[in-house]
Amino acid sequence: MNTLNDVLLVLHLIGVGALLSGFFYQLKDMKTGMKVNAGIIHGAWLMLITGFAMAGIIPTLTPKVEINNLVLAAKSIIITAIFFIAYAFSKREKAPKWAVPVIALLTITNIALAVLGPIVNG
Repeated sequence: MNTLNDVLLVLHLIGVGALLSGFFYQLKDMKTGMKVNAGIIHGAWLMLITGFAMAGIIPTLTPKVEINNLVLAAKSIIITAIFFIAYAFSKREKAPKWAVPVIALLTITNIALAVLGPIVNG
């Protein structure tokens, strides 16, 4: 089970990388309007699926450890928002000027919560 968690974590980090690299690739078009490219949408999908899977198996791996539900809920809301913003504008030629920077900001916030607000207490 620990191996499954490690594999999910690696896939989750690949999703983060895909999301941020999709943003940095579009950075040159910031003034004219960025596009939600395939890296952003696939990274959001991967982060959403692996994040919820990891949240589901944490209690089975360590049943006696207390989980910080506030951080877990905040991360879940953020990744869901990232996915829905990316999905809503993925079919358009150009997304609104705010969409892709907000996706990047939410991704960085999600990373900060993962590092600064531990999900597992103990």
